[in-house]
Formats: sequence, C-alpha cells, structure tokens
Amino acid sequence: MNNFFLCWKNFLVRKGVVVNYPLVLGVWSLIFVLLAWIFSIRFETNDDVVMLMISSGAYSGTPDYHLVFINVIYGLLLKALYTIFPNMEWYTILFALLHIFSFSLIFWIYSKRIITVFGQLLLLLLLLVLQARFIVGFQFTTTAAIVACAGLSLYFERGRFHKYVGLLFFFVASLIRFEAAMLCLGVYAPVMMFPLSGRIRNKRQFLYTGLVLSVIIVLPLFAKIVDDQVYKHEPEWRYYMNYNQIRGSLNDNPNFTKLFEADSDYSVANLNDLQNLANFIADPAILKLQTIVDVKQSLDIKPFFDKLQNVETWICSYIYTIVCVLLLVLLLLSERMATYRWGGLLSGLLFFILLSWVSLNATVKERVFLAAIIPLMLIIVLIIACYQKKIWKIIVSSIFYLLTLHTIIMQTVDMYAVKKEQRQLAVKQIDLIQRYADCNFTPLGAGFTLEGLNPFSVTSVFKSLNVKMIGNGWMTQIPLNHGMMDSHLDLVEKPILIFMAKVSQPVLYNIQYCINKNYQIETTLDVVAEDELFEIVVIKKKTI
Repeated sequence: MNNFFLCWKNFLVRKGVVVNYPLVLGVWSLIFVLLAWIFSIRFETNDDVVMLMISSGAYSGTPDYHLVFINVIYGLLLKALYTIFPNMEWYTILFALLHIFSFSLIFWIYSKRIITVFGQLLLLLLLLVLQARFIVGFQFTTTAAIVACAGLSLYFERGRFHKYVGLLFFFVASLIRFEAAMLCLGVYAPVMMFPLSGRIRNKRQFLYTGLVLSVIIVLPLFAKIVDDQVYKHEPEWRYYMNYNQIRGSLNDNPNFTKLFEADSDYSVANLNDLQNLANFIADPAILKLQTIVDVKQSLDIKPFFDKLQNVETWICSYIYTIVCVLLLVLLLLSERMATYRWGGLLSGLLFFILLSWVSLNATVKERVFLAAIIPLMLIIVLIIACYQKKIWKIIVSSIFYLLTLHTIIMQTVDMYAVKKEQRQLAVKQIDLIQRYADCNFTPLGAGFTLEGLNPFSVTSVFKSLNVKMIGNGWMTQIPLNHGMMDSHLDLVEKPILIFMAKVSQPVLYNIQYCINKNYQIETTLDVVAEDELFEIVVIKKKTI
C-alpha cells in the first residue's frame, strides 16, 4: 500500500500536479459547502444567535461590538462589516471562512508529515467527522478550538511567514473564545516542547520553544486586557459583566442545582428567586450582583472532596471515549521510537487534568470536551503514522481510534436529529409570533428555538417582525435591555408577552409566585395564542 502511495505521488509530481495549499483550500471549500447543504447548517445553541443579533443591530437597532463572550476587538470588526454591508450575515460568514481555512491548513500541514496513505486516510476521516459535527452544531467555542489548532499546527512549518500566520490564527481564536484557545494550547503544548526525536536535545532548543509559547500567549493576553478595560470604563457594562460572570458560574455549577434537591433552609437568598435564575429568567431587580455573589461564595466553601464528585460525573459522561483514548495512548507509547512519544503522554494527561479542573465548578459540556480532544486526536494520528511495519499495532491502535471517532459520530447523528426538529419548530414559532404578538416578548428559558433559524438569515428574520424580542438568561442586567425589562414587574405593567413551551408551565407559576412575594401583586394568566406545543402568554393583574 505504501509503495502504491509513493508511486502515485511520484506520478503526480512528474505530471506537474503539486498538492499545494491553494488546491487543498479549494477542495475543502467544496467539502464545507457540500456538508453545509447536506446537514442544513445550524447554530448549536441560541448564544450565537443572540450575539449575531447584537453585532448586526437586529437586537438593539444598531450594530454593537459588546458581544459579551467574544472579544470587543472581534466585535468591532463585525460592527464595521455590518455597518458597511448590512445585507450580509457577517457573523456566520466569518465563522464559515475560518472553518474552511483552519481545516484546510490542518490537513495540508499534517498530510505532509504523514507519509503513509493509511495515516492520511485516518487524518481525512478525523477532519471530515469534526467538520460534519461542527456544521450540524455551528458554535463559537468549537470554532475557536479548530482555529487555535490550525494556528498551533503551523508551528511545525519552517519559515517565519508560517509562524506569523500561526500566531494570527491563534490570536483570532482567542478573540472568539479565549478559554477554548487556551484549552487547546494546554493540550498541544507538550508536543511543541518534545520534537520529533521524542526528547528535548539541548537547552537552546528548550529555551526557543519556551519563547515561542510565550509569544503565542502574549497577544491573546493583551487582547483580553483590552477587552476587560473597555467594559470597565463603561459603568453599566462593568456591572453587567461582573453580574454575568457570577451568574454564569452559578448556572454552570452542578453544586448550584443541588440547592433545590433537598428541602434545606437556605438563608442567603430565597430559593424561589434562585429557581428563576436556574430557569434562565431571573428578576434583575431582586437578584442583584451582591446577592448572587453571596450565593456563589456559599457554594465555593464546599469541601474539596465534595466537589470531586463533579469530576466523577464528567468522567462517567464520557467514559467510553476516555477509555478508548487512554488505551490508545498507552499502546502508542509502548513503542520507544514513536514520534512525539513523551509529548503524547503529557498531552493525554493534561487533557484529563484540565477537564477535571473545569468540572470542579462547571459542567463539562460537549463543546468543551471537543475543544480539548481535537488537539489530542491530531497528536494521536501523528503517532499512529509511525507504525509503518508493525501491522498488529496499526490494526489495534486504529480500532481504538475509530471507536473514539464513533463517539463523535454518534453525537453528530443525535444532534442532527435534534436540529432537524428545531428547524421545523423555528418556522412555526416565527409564524406564531408574526400573526399574534402585538407587543414586545421574551422567551421563557429555551422555549424559543432560535438555533433552528438559518444562520445566514437571522438578521432579516428578526427585522421582519413587528415586535422586539427581549432576551433573558445571560442577558439579564445587560444595558441593551434597560428601559425595556428592568424587573419582573414589567412583565405585568408594560406588558411583555412570554413565549414558552407548554411543558414550562411550572416555571411560569414560580414567576407568578415571586411577583406576588416581591411586589404584592396577585396575577392571572391570559393565553394570547397557542399551537400544539407552544403558547404566547401575558401575565395580568388579578381583578377583584
């Protein structure tokens, strides 16, 4: 097989066909377009949809660079593009371009290092599976991860130009999602420290690699400081960013949900108000910053060994993949001459350690898991390619490799089924709002499936509505909402319609209870419109 591959490669060279980067870029562009058409590209969560709406002006009326989770530098670029060319969905277009450039770069660079046709097939399979998964669930965290991996892979190319481009890609990745880029760097760094020989040959090489890693980190840190300073110099945004950071740490903290599992006498805040926070529709006038800070501090004092239960939870969630990766790494490292032998071992350990650290106070979501496993899988492909003569190790390692990919494939299949349903729901929901909503509305939790909308036409859809959507969840306390919904009292007095799934009735009843408790107003519900799954409801004062 290898002889066939070498003969074919020589044939291409003799015929003047060079597999250069422009060719790979063109082919991957076609692959991306084809997969996006087959799987009907959609955002994974509504976070991206809302950030798109903010940047395009569909949310507040004018393009804005305050994207909350994405750096203001990237936000300014989007704002400029939307201002100059308002009819194009730049948020989605830039992500699509970054995917195409990143995947094509990774394939081009790694395929030059892998000289066997079998190794290249494994590489191509990995990239196709990841691209399909990221198209089914288009998302800023996974986009940042693949862009970061593309930038880091350019470290292996000779010449300053390639390294400068690599720095640029990693910098862009850090702007999109700083934590995802750093997670990739943490898993990838050991391979950069241990070159092809499997060991650091001399002190000069060690210092050079350390210098390169430092340069890679400096620009993202500088951009992070700029982002922080921009928000700190605007009082309303400073308050909101502090609030959202604490709110996010509570919503993602498995210890927070445990407050509602037992009938405890929790004294820091009212549990019904906190239940609204857990349901992503907190009352901003009741749960102020200091209140949720106190709640977080009460969770932080939990014994460390109690938090270790969260590590067990994330391991159990991905146990199948973890076992496959562990066995794969151990098998590959049994070969003394393996490329990146020690770098691969340390990368595997850091993959486990970093995600365990994340799990102590946050949920290891699927997109976070993917951001960590992408660089590890790329390293594993390089190691497998070393086994050119040991057939049994090639077969066994490939089986574990394919089993690991099987997990991602099954995740993609499951998500595609969900997205197919969400596409249909989104059409019905928009139609219901267009026909019956006569004033501003707010979605109850995740009742409005924004992620089911076509990511290339979100702005035009919302600009066609006669009413405005007021976000909650991570948009609680955001300055863009000031004057529109400053408390749950506005739900009654303005009024603001509530778009919700019918199964969310208990959440609505809790909101009514809290309005009565906090504002001494008894309320009743009036259904404005409904279909078989959803309804538009207004909360009214109860008349005697």
